[in-house]
Amino acid sequence: MSIEAIIWYTVLLDSVGANFVAWFCPQWYQTKLPWLDKFLPLKKSWCLVYLMLTLWLGCVLHRQEVLPW
Repeated sequence: MSIEAIIWYTVLLDSVGANFVAWFCPQWYQTKLPWLDKFLPLKKSWCLVYLMLTLWLGCVLHRQEVLPW
């Protein structure tokens, strides 16, 4: 497994986690981490863009046969 694949899987896990928090428990994020919410507010639209860009990059890496699916 290459370093690019490890980094991509880590970013994919982060984007899925960000979408889960943004869609299902935004109040938990705002109350438990107010200092982080001040600098990195979770908005549904930006989390979707983040996930879509991550999936697009995964398609590119898959076409180049970097990802071991």
